[in-house]
Amino acid sequence: MSMDSFFGSLFDMVESSKMEMDRCPKCHITFQDFQRSGLLGCSYCYEHFSKSLIPTIKRVQGGLVHTGKIPKYASQEVVSRRKVDELKLRLKELIQEENFEEAAKVRDEIQELKKIFEAGEEDAT
Repeated sequence: MSMDSFFGSLFDMVESSKMEMDRCPKCHITFQDFQRSGLLGCSYCYEHFSKSLIPTIKRVQGGLVHTGKIPKYASQEVVSRRKVDELKLRLKELIQEENFEEAAKVRDEIQELKKIFEAGEEDAT
C-alpha cells in the first residue's frame, strides 16, 4: 500500500466519521441517516447539510434548478421561452466562472431566440 493510498483511506475514514457525528441541531438526523433513507428530518437539514447535499442533488437530478415538465401539447413558443430561461441561467453561471467566450455564444443564442419570438408576434398581429 502506497503512502498516498494509506493517507487517502485515512482521510476518507475521518471524513466519514465526521459526517456520522455531524447532526442537524433541530431534528438530530445525521447526513449518513439521510444517505441511507433518502429523507431529511426537517427543513433546517437543507441548510445544515447544504455543503454535502448540493453535490448529491446535482448528481441525482442533473442540476439544482427544478424546471418541471412541459406538456406535449404546449406550443413551440412555450418550449422556446423555457429554453431562453435556461440559457439565461447558464449565461449567469458562465459569467461567474469568467468563461466569457462561451457566455458570448449563449448570449447570441438568447438573442436569436428573442428575434424569432418578435417575428412571430408581428405575424400574429
